[in-house]
Amino acid sequence: MISQDTLLLSKVNNITMNYKIKIFTRYAKEFGWGNAVIFALYKQFPRFFVLLHKKVNAGNQSVWPGMTNLDPVMSFGTVLDYKPWIKYGGAVFPVARKDHRPVFIWFVPDWLNVWGGGHYTLFRFANHFAGFNTRNIIFVYDNHRHTSAKQLQDELMAALPNCQLEVIIDPALLPSCAAAIATTWQSAYNVRAFEFADRKFYFMQDYESLFYAYGTTSMQANATYGFGFIGITGGGWLKQCYEAHGGRARNFFFAADRQIFYPLENGEAVREKVSRLFFYGRPSTERRCFDLGMAALNKISEKFPQVEIVIAGLDLEAHPPFPATLMGNLSLKETGDLYRTCDIGMAFSGTNLSYLPVELMASGVPVICNNGPQVEWHCRHGVNAYLADPVPQAMLEAFSALYHDRSLRQQLSDGGLATMAPLSWEQQMDGIYQYVMENLDSTVRDAREVPVA
Repeated sequence: MISQDTLLLSKVNNITMNYKIKIFTRYAKEFGWGNAVIFALYKQFPRFFVLLHKKVNAGNQSVWPGMTNLDPVMSFGTVLDYKPWIKYGGAVFPVARKDHRPVFIWFVPDWLNVWGGGHYTLFRFANHFAGFNTRNIIFVYDNHRHTSAKQLQDELMAALPNCQLEVIIDPALLPSCAAAIATTWQSAYNVRAFEFADRKFYFMQDYESLFYAYGTTSMQANATYGFGFIGITGGGWLKQCYEAHGGRARNFFFAADRQIFYPLENGEAVREKVSRLFFYGRPSTERRCFDLGMAALNKISEKFPQVEIVIAGLDLEAHPPFPATLMGNLSLKETGDLYRTCDIGMAFSGTNLSYLPVELMASGVPVICNNGPQVEWHCRHGVNAYLADPVPQAMLEAFSALYHDRSLRQQLSDGGLATMAPLSWEQQMDGIYQYVMENLDSTVRDAREVPVA
């Protein structure tokens, strides 16, 4: 016979199982079945997920809080610290220089895509500096993948015309230099420790402390702005941010490659009807507000089903809940060709302005963007862009206004082209090079200040 205790235990187990199924189903409806399955596996096999998290986030400063409950060592394992250069793998003495040219060392993170906006800008500037008879080293400070610099060197040689850059992945091989240049907040800790630089600079392309929830990581990023490096910032908003921490900086403005981003050859007139909307969709980069874009596009698709929605920026793993053409990750040339087929472009920036609105303007495409000081140093509402509050309904209203008003589209197209006309990368890079040289010793400045023919 089955005892009463056994029956009671069986009943309790059934109730518990039914409750778990109910919770699982509710979770799946709210967050999706894929996320529900992952969460269930995490609850069942927590140690496996700790190891997986370590592998996936190698070199990343962010830690899922749930993981620290299982492995507290992960909490302080991602915290950066002040330490001497030899602790970074550096040598006690710098290697001998190859020649007497001024040396600039750019402390750059590893890259998977040499064409990525932030990386390509760094390489563009460094290679421009090399044209002034200086030696420019790209030091990959966070290398974990490469035993040789050859692959990275080959990628630079293929991406940059007349590439004169030199890639180094071993910190023990670095020479002394006229300038060590931090390019991310993490690299600033390496540059701070580097003992063989006459001057230290901070090439700041975004306010990186805003990438994180306020806590250790964001505070450590903020701390780097007070290291005393000489600032170089992308745009006026970042200059204000950097100087708010007590430093000094000069900013450059965003330009566009005129051989790639240019308007249609039809007198620069916008098309009579709107048939194609472009959206920069990059879910892996939270500051590009992919979720806002999806919500806004869903509304636009419902009200304007005749308009083709084109999404590019990253290969999406799942199709949106509305009709869309997914272009994935494109080369620079491919994006220029794509923009000229679109009647309106939409790109968001939660922190510093992305290059997308700039390149769309140079292509003669009317731009929709979120408002805020991080974009308004370049985008001006009603002049070269339509700026709206970061809510789906406001974005729908912005699109509707442009859809129904050809003269407004023309006004923004003309304004964007006028904004971009006087800007060139050569002009901006020349200005920053002169700024850097002005902050170096006179012996370095006198070495070579004219481009090599």
